Amino acid sequence: MVDKMEDLFHKKFGSALVRDVQHRLKTLGYLEGKVDGVAGPGTRLAIRRYEHVSGLPLTGKATETLLTRLRTEKRHAPPQVTVPPEPEGPTVYRSIVTPERLAEAVVFYKTNLPLLRRIEAEYGVPPPVTTGLLTVETRVGLFLGETPAFRTLASMALCEDVSLILPAFKRDNPQGPALVWLRAKTQEKALWAYRELKALIAYARNARMDPLSLPGSIYGAIGIAQFMPSSALKFGVDGNRDGVVDLFTLEDALHSMGNFLKGHGWRGTAQDRALLRRVLYRYNPSVVYVNTILHVADHVQAQVPQ
Repeated sequence: MVDKMEDLFHKKFGSALVRDVQHRLKTLGYLEGKVDGVAGPGTRLAIRRYEHVSGLPLTGKATETLLTRLRTEKRHAPPQVTVPPEPEGPTVYRSIVTPERLAEAVVFYKTNLPLLRRIEAEYGVPPPVTTGLLTVETRVGLFLGETPAFRTLASMALCEDVSLILPAFKRDNPQGPALVWLRAKTQEKALWAYRELKALIAYARNARMDPLSLPGSIYGAIGIAQFMPSSALKFGVDGNRDGVVDLFTLEDALHSMGNFLKGHGWRGTAQDRALLRRVLYRYNPSVVYVNTILHVADHVQAQVPQ
């Protein structure tokens, strides 16, 4: 909960750490923009200028280490400091489009092609896309999370009391409207987690599983296709017809994934790229996430004779 709320708070109100870094950079003559706590392009450029002059690796990131150094820095910025342009933001997750991960996707595709084609026949999702989605979510089922989903959701639900996470905001010291916002947003996220926790218990009961034993993501998603528990209840499908929806078995996971995408509007073909993007965005609202799925899908399609 702390990580989630810090991210949301800093996007809305800025970061005290970034603000302190900006103040020192402005005093030293590196920052031309305003001190607002937002690590935007101007702030990243100012940091890179300082790093270049100081012989440091060019990161453009505001860190505690950087601030400690800036507080003892006496030299002001030279008249002109030219640094290489900042690399463009990632269009895909670099950690996923490695040769090793792409090879895993190709092996999965070849091994499970009959099942992938059955999913396509029933839900219309092209096999390379299904493979790409599973590659991004769980390395095609090889990594399902390290922490029990119950513990993750329960700890987030407990944080309805904002005082439990306020120590993490000591530097930001939210007051007035910022504190009101933080309290309301924390309660909102805690209530969401509580609903998901109840859904997890219901799902585990239906699947005849121990709810304490199910591994999950950092936000409590479960199974090979990483469903939030409420989605598991709504879109889960008993693909192998053994009487339970087990999202930790491949057939049930793929049928459930196909049902989710179809339920969110998928009606096209692999060539209908715009619709495909919109539907995959419903799985996770991130452009980089969608780009990565399609990158893996394109790679698989290029590697395997159709």
